[in-house]
Amino acid sequence: MSFNHLVLIGGGHSNVLLMRKWLMNPSLMPKCPITIISNDFNLVYSAMYPGVIAGEFKLDETLIDIYSLANKAKIAFIKDEISDINFIQRKVLFDKRPYIKYSKLILNFGSQTKIEREFIELVRSKLAFPIKPFKKSYQIIKSEDTKNNSKELPFVIIGSGLAAIEMAFALRKRWRNRRIILVCDPKKVHNSIIEKLNIEDIFLKKNIDFLHGKVLLCTGNKCPLWIAKNSLKLDKQGRINTNMRLQVNDFQDVFAVGDCAVITKMKRPASGVYAVRAVDTLAINIKNEFIGKRLTNWYPQKQGLQIVKVFNDSLETFAIFGNLIFKSSSFFGKLKNKIDKNFIKKFKFLEMKIEQSEFNIDCRGCAAKISQRDLNKALKDSKLERFANNPEDAAKVLKFDNKILLQSVDGFPALISDPWLNARITILHACSDLWACGAKLYSINTSISLPKVERDFQNYLFTHSLNGINSLVDDLKGEVIGGHTYESRSLSSAPYSLGIDISITVNGLLGEGNKPWQKSGMECGDILLMSRPLGVGIFFAAQMRNINLSSNAYEVMNNLLISQQNLIDDIYLLQKKLGKNIINACTDITGFGFLGHLKEMVDASNENRLKNNKKKIKALIDLSLLRAYPQIFELISKGVKSSLFEENSKVYDEIFSNSFQEQSICFVQQKNIFLNSLSERIELLLDPQTCGPLLISCNQKYEKYLNKNWYKIGMVL
Repeated sequence: MSFNHLVLIGGGHSNVLLMRKWLMNPSLMPKCPITIISNDFNLVYSAMYPGVIAGEFKLDETLIDIYSLANKAKIAFIKDEISDINFIQRKVLFDKRPYIKYSKLILNFGSQTKIEREFIELVRSKLAFPIKPFKKSYQIIKSEDTKNNSKELPFVIIGSGLAAIEMAFALRKRWRNRRIILVCDPKKVHNSIIEKLNIEDIFLKKNIDFLHGKVLLCTGNKCPLWIAKNSLKLDKQGRINTNMRLQVNDFQDVFAVGDCAVITKMKRPASGVYAVRAVDTLAINIKNEFIGKRLTNWYPQKQGLQIVKVFNDSLETFAIFGNLIFKSSSFFGKLKNKIDKNFIKKFKFLEMKIEQSEFNIDCRGCAAKISQRDLNKALKDSKLERFANNPEDAAKVLKFDNKILLQSVDGFPALISDPWLNARITILHACSDLWACGAKLYSINTSISLPKVERDFQNYLFTHSLNGINSLVDDLKGEVIGGHTYESRSLSSAPYSLGIDISITVNGLLGEGNKPWQKSGMECGDILLMSRPLGVGIFFAAQMRNINLSSNAYEVMNNLLISQQNLIDDIYLLQKKLGKNIINACTDITGFGFLGHLKEMVDASNENRLKNNKKKIKALIDLSLLRAYPQIFELISKGVKSSLFEENSKVYDEIFSNSFQEQSICFVQQKNIFLNSLSERIELLLDPQTCGPLLISCNQKYEKYLNKNWYKIGMVL
């Protein structure tokens, strides 16, 4: 088979350790394209989760950044839920995107909490919730913090295993006053543990036959539904059977490790210890499988030491080894903390130090733009100064049936390593030029440059890019009308999906009787409204430096993938209702940053006003109203910048080199903004944005109609 593509399913402990091993020892890494598919950007290190609940650690301290790790190891990352795997045809299937073909597969997707039939209704009514996924259960537990008093209904943990017991101790540490009940089979709990539970005022019950509050389910593990329905042979716990070489018994091209798998001849309970210790053998066997060498067997230990923390001031623990159980006042508690912190530390070192030389790392997406100064100089030198002096986001092509067709072009080198998602982001970014003119997508032409790689893999990249384009254009009620494809002649390096360049010509249609919104229509007294936060360039610059952005990634990626076409629809509905045009000027904030694009608006408006003998205007920006994505100001304080930042900052220098009377843009410096905070806000205004916000200028009387989807940033003087 000529198609070589190693796919890792799941962001479990074995897979993240395998990627780290490849990063530390590249000679073990197979010489082929590698992709990891995970349903989350981060892995919560499960051994530390009870410590998070008890307040020993912050959740962020227990996270392993899968996205950044994959990026550093030059492995393509796809965030999605798989719906099935066809092991015969070697296809990974999804609900909303095309399948992915593989030549070798590694399964390490962990497990889900098993929900017994008697608790299903409690889960449906949101009274009960499973411990996994950890981040979701953590948010629910946090929401219960306000009920830490004896008058509240008791909080219930269900489960007889060590996980349930440790969570009960952790919750008692978190809530000193609330009643906590552990529903379990007392016969399965050691007497010394029961004694300690009683001392900590954690009550034991056999059944839920009492009034209660929320219920935490620690009721064992189960495999995902798609595995249960598949043709694989599973054990009674729903785990995939493998041979001693960690290969799935029926499919030698598939490896399985961690909680989802068990060696048929050496049955062991699910444990993170086995997942971690299997990685060395897994790494060697994967490499040998690709080069045709003999694989080695892995022999898991018969028993592993398990430590359950009580979370009291003396670091008391229970240590369990097989049938032996003994208490320790501090030794095993300190040992467990050391083991856990050392495990997480293995991944924290990957975070790059922010040094001046690292600003030379070239950012991708819209941050790959030519600088505004260089662009304008080239336009003027080429006798195309009209585009420099009066830039618009889209140009009028023709008029028919009292409708206007607009056109624009945009594109950039791949922003992310998921070719399907990257194509959708590129389309949304290109469409923002149309939306900034008040038009909706009508049709597109596309040009795609593909890296020079093995033909079947190149076809995979091409197919997923086209599918991403076509599916989103369909969503936007547009049409793909043509395109062009060529192969890059630059050297390609892993992940090869970052070698894709997409350029899009977008055509947009203005409704009957509507005129394009322009940059040049700002009026004195207008307010300036923006549609979403800033900080995308800084976010991706941080990703390139492997800085963990646990809370940031979700909001940034979600916004990148949300169409803003509905905002245009809403404005036209409002205009129809009011019987007036309400937009005086509009633009989209992209590569030149907020300040660069706002300057274009102000300059174009002033040129237009001078022609009509009107007084020049200036924009007044209230820095206290700025909205940024989570953690962005923290990243700015660390010195994280996009590679286009330095060029964008020259626009700031140009504006403020003039006297105050001549400045086209000025800031309100609120008293509650300190000098360092002030500089950070200005840096945010210079950050290049991919799929950035729309910025509108309109009469302030319309703010009350627009404040649902827009927020005020300043006004026009």
